[in-house]
Amino acid sequence: MNERVAGGRPVAWEDAGRQIAPILGSYSAIVVTSSDPLAAAHVALGIARAEAERRRVVLGDLVGDLAPLVSLLSNDDSHGISDSILYGVSFNKVVHPVKDVENLFIASSGSEQVVSAEVLASSRWKRLADGFTSSGGLLLLVASSDSPGLGGLIDQVDGAVVVRDSSIPAAPSSLILARVPSPTKTLKVPFVREVAPPPLKPSRRRVHAVPVAAGVLAIVLGLAVVFRMLGEREKAPSVVAAPAIARVATLADTTFVGLPVNIADSASAAAFAVELLVANTPEGANFVVRENRAALPSATVAPIPIGPERTTWYKVIAGAYTRRSEADSLLLALRTSNILTDSASGNVLRVPLALLIDSVESQGGMSDAVNAAIGKYAAQELSVYPLLQNDGGARLYSGAFERPQDAAELLKTLRAAGLKPVLVYRTGRAP
Repeated sequence: MNERVAGGRPVAWEDAGRQIAPILGSYSAIVVTSSDPLAAAHVALGIARAEAERRRVVLGDLVGDLAPLVSLLSNDDSHGISDSILYGVSFNKVVHPVKDVENLFIASSGSEQVVSAEVLASSRWKRLADGFTSSGGLLLLVASSDSPGLGGLIDQVDGAVVVRDSSIPAAPSSLILARVPSPTKTLKVPFVREVAPPPLKPSRRRVHAVPVAAGVLAIVLGLAVVFRMLGEREKAPSVVAAPAIARVATLADTTFVGLPVNIADSASAAAFAVELLVANTPEGANFVVRENRAALPSATVAPIPIGPERTTWYKVIAGAYTRRSEADSLLLALRTSNILTDSASGNVLRVPLALLIDSVESQGGMSDAVNAAIGKYAAQELSVYPLLQNDGGARLYSGAFERPQDAAELLKTLRAAGLKPVLVYRTGRAP
């Protein structure tokens, strides 16, 4: 690659995108935005190439003629996103496959020279995002961070990845899934310029040479690099990217579950809990929780696919402890009180993961604030539980899981309710 981007080489920005791709594995529609659209395009391309190894990815240009994306188009079709949104052209007709990259498609900005606020604010984005969710694909949209109407777009998809910047001027309250403050610092290879013979006819596609050694070196040295990110709407916890070589779990029903976003909290996770029973219906599991709620701290129901047929069973789980001995004490108390009816029922298990639903800032009358937040979700027939944090606030979780892929069923349910849960290592203590 011989093109330069402000702040770093294109290949290093793309490598940064590859490194954060694992934590985006559970999302289906994302805006990649920056005050430097070229850097955003290269980061999006890195994410897209990584995710295309396991699912269909469409990379869309909401800036206009972004060179990193235009260079991948192998035809001169002028139709693109603006034509689909404004004039009803089928979205499938404005996406074009990238040669030699399976599952990766490009959608240009279209016949409109500048992508307008009308395009960004269109209600059609929600339907497109839902389509990618149901199909297990990924829609990545590159946009300038000062674009009018950007906030309306981000609110209709899963959230945004912010490149270089600390905020999104046109959408200051939008959900930020990840931040890429700089290109990778692990890539220490010189540029290689390749001289190719002139093409036989004019073409919009440019071929860049990237040494294989650069990719290998980036993966090896990338193990030492993590990106600090903040999951927002002001209250979400800090997150860091998973190592670049980590794989993301997939399920046959096309629900994708990414790695937990707060890898740094893994050592302090409230991992130990008590499994009371495994029911074959959600009604049976929820009945046990309702009848014994006062005696069950941090009680939750976790739908888990079990067996070769992946039949869903419903685990009733209580407690959230950093030490196994605390979970052992809860198990003994439940047996003594006859909530568990015999000395062989129940067991302690390690379930460090949960889906983060919301958080409550530290304030006067904290107990009332937490109860009000829980009540809001209970009114939607959604079960959440609080864990108090060291800063005096609380995080609201749902479920408790041993592995990321175990969260797939609950993730699907919560998304259907209009929520945007995030897989995390659960931290804190029961109130």
